[in-house]
Amino acid sequence: MSSAVRFQSEARNGGHEQVTFLTNKEKMGSRKLTGVVLGMLAAVLVLSAVTGVLVWYFLVRPSGGDSSGGATGSPPRTDAVRVFSGHMVLSNLAYSQQLENADDPAFTQLADELQQMLKETYSKDDLLSKYYTKSVISAFSNGSVIAYHWTQFDIPASALESLPDFSEKRILEVLRAGIRQAGKSRKQEIVISSITSSETDPRMVRNPRGEECFHMLVAGDKVQTFQSPGYPDMYPPKVRCQWQIRAPQGTAIHLSFPVFHVEDDCKNDFVFVYDSLSPDESQAITKQCGQRPPSNTLEVISSGNIMLVNLISDGDTQRPGFTAEYQRVPLTTVCSEVLKNQNGNISSPHYPSFYPPSLDCKWTIEVQQGLLTAL
Repeated sequence: MSSAVRFQSEARNGGHEQVTFLTNKEKMGSRKLTGVVLGMLAAVLVLSAVTGVLVWYFLVRPSGGDSSGGATGSPPRTDAVRVFSGHMVLSNLAYSQQLENADDPAFTQLADELQQMLKETYSKDDLLSKYYTKSVISAFSNGSVIAYHWTQFDIPASALESLPDFSEKRILEVLRAGIRQAGKSRKQEIVISSITSSETDPRMVRNPRGEECFHMLVAGDKVQTFQSPGYPDMYPPKVRCQWQIRAPQGTAIHLSFPVFHVEDDCKNDFVFVYDSLSPDESQAITKQCGQRPPSNTLEVISSGNIMLVNLISDGDTQRPGFTAEYQRVPLTTVCSEVLKNQNGNISSPHYPSFYPPSLDCKWTIEVQQGLLTAL
């Protein structure tokens, strides 16, 4: 076993000096002691830092952000709005022109009855009843009686995990299971032979009995016009306007825009035209934005005697908007034709306008035996 080495010498003043040399083992022990002390000091510093952060986070940190109003974390989640629109066919009721006027008692009475039926139907579903806000009947049209409806659900930020359950399939299942039963329970039975519903941009729906930018128009033989609000100046920011256009039974509606100038981005500002009186995506004719020159006029034609036009804008950029012309035209339901001439032209109905929805066109070209057809 090694031991320390001592060296002793005589000092100048007659005393003695002694120097002790440590062994390697003793040197290692000293280093370990120093390391332990430094480690404990570092641990104390880390623990103090963690404690300070926790105290700041839970006791001092502002709940909404720093003093300048900036966010300190991820942006807060916001409430969500889901709207579903469609139509229902009331097969046991007779149509009356009084139903075309939202201020008429006939409209009010039937609309209130149907809105109550929708409310009762949704109240029976555990999920939908929690976030149900309102149902609105926005219009009626003939064909028995067709009622156009929309329903709004408001989902708070704390319940956004429920959003995937708000599907068109679920809404339709609930409606089809309950609305007919609700109709049977009325004092005067309402027979609902069919009902549709699809998810809709909340900006697209309107209450005809509310004080909103809502207009009811009737198309006649002569050309009539309507314009975006403020035209020819800029339309207002965040405008939500709707025009319902009707024509006599057995006719269609021709709509054109001699002047059309809205913002270029269709996500912000746009005009949406429907082959319906509700903003049902399945009945969409076209969605347009930007500017169109007079040589390329936007024109559309309905498949029946109703049409819906919506103007939507955001709050950033405004444009002059549009002026629109409308009139009734003969109804085109069949466009089949047999062509026997040696040459000719084929065009879709009402070209260069948009062809109407729900068409089934067929052209048969017949030539003499031995000849071929070039198209």
